Amino acid sequence: MKEMKAYLVVSNETKNLATVREFVLNTLKEAGAPASCARQVVLAVDEAVSNIIRHAYKEFSSGTRTIDITVLTRGRCVEVILRDSGKEFDPATYQDPDIKEHIRQRKKYGLGLFLIRKVMDEVKYVFKSGVENELRMVKYINAEEES
Repeated sequence: MKEMKAYLVVSNETKNLATVREFVLNTLKEAGAPASCARQVVLAVDEAVSNIIRHAYKEFSSGTRTIDITVLTRGRCVEVILRDSGKEFDPATYQDPDIKEHIRQRKKYGLGLFLIRKVMDEVKYVFKSGVENELRMVKYINAEEES
């Protein structure tokens, strides 16, 4: 896979999710990432940005804050870094949902972090007090996906 670094800034509006998905997909296509890897990364980024808009920026008006998105590709590794200045989130307080119960109750939301952790190989969250949230997600491409 070609080494690349791409950067995008969007405002905290759900209408920007399509732009984010397209940006990530096009970056990974240009880098030569396998389609299966690209789909998983796009899903994770879409869920993460949705969570930032709905939760971290919940108290802010739509369009008044930004989300910085960096996509890095090198070797067999895709790394996505998301930064925002919204409300802090402590992933240690999160428990994976009971999927059967979630489906039984026909819930529409609540699977974002669960899905992110399932499709990405590494997920790391850092909060810099009073400054920003940073979410780093890494996906490794295995040899079977490259062929």
